[in-house]
Amino acid sequence: MTKVSNNVAYIIKRINEEWGKKPGKKILQKMVFLIEEKGIDLGYEYGLHFYGPYSGTLDSDTALLHAEGIIDFHYSGYSHLMGINEDIEVNSDGLSNEQKEEIDKLLNRFKGQSPSYLELLTTAIYAYNHLEDRSKEIIIGGVKKIKGSKYSREQIEDALEDLVYFEKHITA
Repeated sequence: MTKVSNNVAYIIKRINEEWGKKPGKKILQKMVFLIEEKGIDLGYEYGLHFYGPYSGTLDSDTALLHAEGIIDFHYSGYSHLMGINEDIEVNSDGLSNEQKEEIDKLLNRFKGQSPSYLELLTTAIYAYNHLEDRSKEIIIGGVKKIKGSKYSREQIEDALEDLVYFEKHITA
C-alpha cells in the first residue's frame, strides 16, 4: 500500500469517513475555506466565484491528486464526487493533533448541510471579511450584492448565526 501525506487528500478522507459519503468539488471548496477560517492555514487563497468563495489552486490540486491516482472522481449528476483510492494510505502533511481535532469538529458541525447552505455561509463570511461595517444589515446587503436573489433574507440571517463559530461577531 502506498502512503501519501497531503492535506487535501486527508480532508477528503476525513469527509468520507465522518460523513459516510464522498464530497463533491463544491463541498470540498467550502469545507477547506471554513477550515482556513478556523485558523488552520492550508495555503489556499480564495476569490469570489459564481458559487461563492473559490480557490483555483485547490481545484488544480484535486486535479493533480486525481492524475496521480490518489483520489478518484465519481461523476454523479452535476457533481464530481471524490474518494480516496483504496490502494492509498493518506495522512495529513504537518497538521498537529489539535488541528486534526479541530478539522473533525468542523466536519461534524456541518455534516449534513447542503452544498447550497455551505455556499451561503462561506459567502457571508467572505462578505464579513471584506466589509468595514460589520452590522447585520450591511452584511446581509453584501451577501445580496454577491448572490443576488438566490437566498432569502431569512436564509441569510440563519447563516449569519453560524458566524459566531468562526469568531466573527456582528455589530448592532
